[in-house]
Amino acid sequence: MLPIKNQILTVLIIAMMLISAGCLGNNDDEKEAEDIQPILPLTGCMDITAINYNENATISDDSCEFPDDPADDLLSIPHRDGCDNTNPIHCMLPFPSDAFLVDDDSTNTGKRISYSSNTIPSSGTVSQINLPIINQIDGASPNTQIMTAFDTDPDVSKMAGQYNIEKSLENGHPSMIINQDTGELIPHWTEIDIRSDENEPSIIHLRTIKALDHNTSYVILFTDLKDSNDTYIEAPVGFAALRDDVITNSPDIEDRRSDFEELFTWIDENTDRSISSLQTAWVFNTASTESLIGPLLSMRNDALERIGENGIGCTLETNEEVLDEDGNRSHWMLTGTYTAPQYTESFFPPTLIRRTSDTDRTPVFVENREIPFWLVIPNTAISNPADLTIWGHGFLGTGDTSGLHGWANQNNAAMLGTSFYGWSSDDTISIEYAVLDMEKFQHQAERLEQSMINQVVMIKSFMGVCADLPELYYNGSSLIDNSNPVYTGYSNGAIRGPSIIGLSPDLNRGVLWAGGSSFSHIIERCTQYDRFHFIFASEYGYSSQLDRAVAISIMQSLWDSVESDTFLSLREEGYLDQVEPYELMTLFSIGDLQISNISSSRMMRTANIPILDSSTIIPYGIEIVNESHEGSVGVFFDGGYIHAPDGNEYGEEPHPAHNAIGALKIARDMAFAYLQMQDILDTCNGDCTFTSDNLSWG
Repeated sequence: MLPIKNQILTVLIIAMMLISAGCLGNNDDEKEAEDIQPILPLTGCMDITAINYNENATISDDSCEFPDDPADDLLSIPHRDGCDNTNPIHCMLPFPSDAFLVDDDSTNTGKRISYSSNTIPSSGTVSQINLPIINQIDGASPNTQIMTAFDTDPDVSKMAGQYNIEKSLENGHPSMIINQDTGELIPHWTEIDIRSDENEPSIIHLRTIKALDHNTSYVILFTDLKDSNDTYIEAPVGFAALRDDVITNSPDIEDRRSDFEELFTWIDENTDRSISSLQTAWVFNTASTESLIGPLLSMRNDALERIGENGIGCTLETNEEVLDEDGNRSHWMLTGTYTAPQYTESFFPPTLIRRTSDTDRTPVFVENREIPFWLVIPNTAISNPADLTIWGHGFLGTGDTSGLHGWANQNNAAMLGTSFYGWSSDDTISIEYAVLDMEKFQHQAERLEQSMINQVVMIKSFMGVCADLPELYYNGSSLIDNSNPVYTGYSNGAIRGPSIIGLSPDLNRGVLWAGGSSFSHIIERCTQYDRFHFIFASEYGYSSQLDRAVAISIMQSLWDSVESDTFLSLREEGYLDQVEPYELMTLFSIGDLQISNISSSRMMRTANIPILDSSTIIPYGIEIVNESHEGSVGVFFDGGYIHAPDGNEYGEEPHPAHNAIGALKIARDMAFAYLQMQDILDTCNGDCTFTSDNLSWG
């Protein structure tokens, strides 16, 4: 197309040619030429929406002027659908947040999680992560990590840390966690994510010291945060717009403005903080107990109804008489299977629980399956029937109790175990794949739910049909006293213990060794995490620590149904007529690099377990008792091992502290006295320190 000036020139030349041609003609031609008038183009604005629109214009000259767009005066906020746009650093920060809850009158809380298709961070392998089962839960996890991030990393050195938690309750502390229902200030401590990538902001964690209350609203706020140069931290742009009443172009921000106005009013009326001083603030509502464990209890109840009081069946596969080094019988090692109702589609991973519908999490019975068991019967049972003692194995192990013959003989305990499917050796490959595709963690979590049912059924079966096996008798007398079974578990077995005891109608007492609570708080400090971190943090997984931290926190909602924190919260009062109160002894080792002492202390606080006065440390907020105390109790032993790192990272192998207390006879004597005599026996004689000399599990 010719430029406008050339077009005009062409028209003028044609007109002149026409006029010039008339000079060479006759008079009539001249007359006609006089009647011909050149048609000149008119330039101007030809856009009808413009304020200077020219209806006569034939050629646009790009001169259009438009009225001011009100949107041009709005603050521009980065917006992503399905995200919390108050903080542009990450879609799901701050976490957890009511930004991801929607109203739902059908739930106990009146709310429900709502993650859209692009909310959960994708991995380098899977572009879109969907966990629809989480969207059926009626609130945030009570056991979750609480975190956010700023463009500049705050200096937390003067804030409450893991060794001065009480500081978080002082006036003017920069961070606050408040129970909005009661106004109670929640003790906590802060830390900057030591795993943060250099090219992105660091997460600031607010570490709660025990599980939060179920179906409760919590307010989080920060004020007076400064960086290492003593400069005030800027608020995230979206939050600042809400705080300062600046209208934005973000539909998410504007839709939530009334909710934040209510939050600001509450903060103004219930705290000493001014709204203008807030660097960020948000609110979240935790899930109800029914939402957390209702489907699991339904599965448990259905299974118990199907098996009756005696169980369905029991098959013995091997019965080995094991001799000691002197050629005398040490113990019997029995293996076999028992029949248990199954709700997972397959016995093997990955697999999901069959549920009523896409919107109803109630489990549906699939079939009965044969589940393996391992049973050690000590030789001492000949003269006195051994106490039926349920064993909980460690991370990615099996229910094999053959290595516990020393414990069995020393304490006349029949050690019975089965595998924690979901966290067993059979699940290693499945878990490795799940760190690339988070959807597969639902498979892992639901296998774990099924394994809890297997445990409940096993106990009931060995009090019934399995007790009739002839191999459990010697000279016509039973080798096992199954009248009052008890539980003891180590490491992962300790983490699983509260769930098993809470779910089993036949258990009311247990000893937990080297355990802790809140899996999302444990994992990054655990040396076992090392085997998965390389894949998790690779380009095929989640190369951003922001994504990894959020992913771990999201997974907590999948684990909550069998999380130790969940059932520890019910230890004293139970739950309706579904979970009975129970007693616990918790034994820990200072310098444990698999289950941090931080998590172990959390376990005690959540369950409201006091600590024996012989313990080598007295964690914050825990009552001190002596051996005359009746009920639950905890003890920290100290073998002089190197302490764990302070930050959210794991220490270096080897890690002797973790397994040391299991090899410590005074700890075993304390544990089995508690299990069998229901007494607290201070075998430490006032000081639970020890040396590594002569440690032995046998």
